[in-house]
Amino acid sequence: MGMGHGGLVAYVEAQIERDIALGRIHPSGQFGSEAKLARHYDVCRGTIREALRRLAARGVVVQRPGRKTRAVPLDESLTLENLGLALHDMHSPDARWLLEGYFSLRRQVLVELLSDCCARASKRDLDQLGSICFGLWDAARWESGAYCAQVEFELLRLAARVADRPGHVLLVQSLQRAFMVGAAQLLPLLGGEPLRQWVNCAKDALHDRDTRAIQHELPALMKAHDDLVLDAFAPVLQKHAPPERHLNAPASVPSKDEALDARPCLDDRGLGELEPVALPEDAGDARRDVPVRDDAEERCPGVASPQEEVLASGPPPPVGDACQSFTPTVVRTCVSSGGTVAGGALS
Repeated sequence: MGMGHGGLVAYVEAQIERDIALGRIHPSGQFGSEAKLARHYDVCRGTIREALRRLAARGVVVQRPGRKTRAVPLDESLTLENLGLALHDMHSPDARWLLEGYFSLRRQVLVELLSDCCARASKRDLDQLGSICFGLWDAARWESGAYCAQVEFELLRLAARVADRPGHVLLVQSLQRAFMVGAAQLLPLLGGEPLRQWVNCAKDALHDRDTRAIQHELPALMKAHDDLVLDAFAPVLQKHAPPERHLNAPASVPSKDEALDARPCLDDRGLGELEPVALPEDAGDARRDVPVRDDAEERCPGVASPQEEVLASGPPPPVGDACQSFTPTVVRTCVSSGGTVAGGALS
């Protein structure tokens, strides 16, 4: 069975509102003709006309005779009763910001009204408020979130009348419409033990006429419940901050392996990077070790110099032996008279 005309109009109204909120309309804000909109939403022109009329009554669009319907900018059309305009995009930071403002306003209204009731209400009125609190406390365990919201606004309306605040009666009506219609997607998130805790606090405070508990304990308990609803609907993106380093903490000392990796070593250069060394002609058959630059700033820690390696290797081999011995750190070359060394090769 399909939806009736009224349900279809509400559906199209919600779809047009969503398209406005998500910026899917023309940048000028103007809509096309009713016939074009009817084809786009696959409904008749009468349904489009009624949906636009409802949006105009809420201040979401503007209709003038002889002109095209135009959407009102969000910063102008966003009111308490149009709270749903900001909730179509749950990832928008404005959605959570506005919801936080809504919950804060509702907490302030309830605390102010219950404080006045404690100060001036009769015992009969306080008993009625306590009875509603007990019903809400019980509903938070067994009933749906929508039912809990209805009982909560019933408590607000009765508190406004008992405190003789007609302006607050109107404000409560707007708060209820904003939440039950504009923020209906939050209804399943209500209820549970956090709601029971603040309702129980309000019930006991009304019974004892404890204004201090209402003004100091009740807001914190209500905020704990509201924060859970906000986190479930629009989570805050947590940014991982780098670990803090105290000013007095000693700097980490690099290990030996890290020091070796950070400074160039002679061994890493390879044999091809040694420059040719020419021996003087009068050297005869004397054996000479090829000098390698012995600069403390250039060597890695723990690597011996070529001279130290020569001393540690014992007496040299007999003169004239045409031999070459290679070690991982030192190249020793036996040179005949008149020879030159180029990159460790005998020429």
